[in-house]
Amino acid sequence: MGHYFTELAANAGAEVTAVTSSAGRGQQLLRLGAVAVIHDIAAAEGPFHVVLESTGGENLPLALDRLAHRGTLIWFGQASRCPATLSFFDIRDGPGSVTIRQFSYYDSDTPYGEDLAILVRLVTAGRLHREIGRLADWSDTATTLTDLYQRRIRGNAVLTIS
Repeated sequence: MGHYFTELAANAGAEVTAVTSSAGRGQQLLRLGAVAVIHDIAAAEGPFHVVLESTGGENLPLALDRLAHRGTLIWFGQASRCPATLSFFDIRDGPGSVTIRQFSYYDSDTPYGEDLAILVRLVTAGRLHREIGRLADWSDTATTLTDLYQRRIRGNAVLTIS
């Protein structure tokens, strides 16, 4: 998601600061329009109007603390597998009034097909660049999913049917 979001947001005029675990991923995000890449959310210099957060755990309150007053945090995952703890007083004494919104694909009023059609149209028009990190046969699904989960694949994995 990171590279798609970065490119879409940058093309819409947003100034994107990306947080990534590796220099290689960071270079790609810079090419796609990020103005800055950091490797630790604690180094992020806000305030930011919108923050997307997918790791949860100790990073969620750090991300929230970097929001601008009345900013929005979109929480779409918990890759750390650790629960997050938020304090009312940290928010009150920090960014103040904020919106925290949970995002999951299953909670959408738009069918997946419509969103996928938009992405395909943007890729076809050269306005969105896909990154295929692995092309594998469907019989390799278990290994591919494990490698995605372990972050051994950069970009998307595509499974073919033989």
